Amino acid sequence: MLEAISQLSKSYDRWPDQSNAVKQWKSEGKKVFGYMCNHMPEELLFAGDILPVKFLGDSIPIVEANQYHTVFMCYYARTILEMGLQKGLTQLDGMIGAYSCEGGCDIFQIIADTANPSFYQFITLPHDSKGDKKEIATKFLVEEFKVVKRSLEEYLGRKITAAEIQKAIDVYNETRGLLRQVYDARGNAERPGFTGTEVAKILNWIVEVPKDEANVKLKELLAEAAKRQLPPVKGLRIHLSGTLFLDTEIFQLIEDLGGMVVSDDLCMGSRYFWDDIKMPENPTVDNLILAMVNQKLEKVPCSCMCSEKVAEDRLEHIKKLIDKYQVNGVIFAVHKWCDSHAMDRPFMIKTLQDMGIPVLSFEVERTIGDAQARTRIESFLEMIGGNSSVTG
Repeated sequence: MLEAISQLSKSYDRWPDQSNAVKQWKSEGKKVFGYMCNHMPEELLFAGDILPVKFLGDSIPIVEANQYHTVFMCYYARTILEMGLQKGLTQLDGMIGAYSCEGGCDIFQIIADTANPSFYQFITLPHDSKGDKKEIATKFLVEEFKVVKRSLEEYLGRKITAAEIQKAIDVYNETRGLLRQVYDARGNAERPGFTGTEVAKILNWIVEVPKDEANVKLKELLAEAAKRQLPPVKGLRIHLSGTLFLDTEIFQLIEDLGGMVVSDDLCMGSRYFWDDIKMPENPTVDNLILAMVNQKLEKVPCSCMCSEKVAEDRLEHIKKLIDKYQVNGVIFAVHKWCDSHAMDRPFMIKTLQDMGIPVLSFEVERTIGDAQARTRIESFLEMIGGNSSVTG
């Protein structure tokens, strides 16, 4: 592993109170906000000199969280609540939620109640934004983002200007472009620049640190990767589908078994950064907010959206990545109790199988590398190697 990637873990921590990036930002007298869902407009926060930090969860025992929420909720969300109950979110000045799955909305509000930040906002998201619903959905979300902006300005005691928003969008678009280069380097069939595990570490780090500083580091990482002499991947090239994982265990397990994750459609992966915000010709505040809204409504969708053809749109993204990165098989690793992803999964599995693409599907809770999961992944890779199509 590149030494520079090993060093990334020193700048962030899955527990915000332990993060060096958070401590450094706050030492400069600036605010830090936590969030769960990628529909939250990070650029608006960054424009107000606020550091947005995504909740990553952690592989920890659930001691108190089950007293506040039912156990048929994904382990990822319950670990964030557990962090709050164990006073691991006290360094956060604010929290912003965005409507996603029903359980996620419930648990985010419980987290806010237990962490008690000085700022709290919840964004209602239009779930149907296709066809004749697009215009009204756009108008609705524009107003929601304007409410966020006004609330932030009242909290900060100052206006957030168009120039600040434009600069934040430029910074974030640069991050997105650099991350696409990282994916291209990982997916290079002849000379990969990164392993799947390394890229997973980069994505964990990127959502916890200031993007302007991250861009400098990403350029250094890409320059180092270009000089590496990693051999071509001899094993199977895997596309990984799901939400996010509590560590890099599944990436490392696939590599230990001779394969490598060369693409993904995780919300902590390509769905987080794949689509840029298109800068308007006249960058007024209203036009910049509209540009952010358009990106949210038109980007690769989350399974929690209920617009027509959402699963089909996600599948098109997966198919493009399969072609782009010469994928041999797809693994769906879905969190237990994640109903939205569980409902999409049968349709996508069947469609991929009909295309002749091998698929493995299993549920994830606290850990992935148990004996059963390891055996299933190992068998899947062996079957692909034998040119057999399989669904588990």
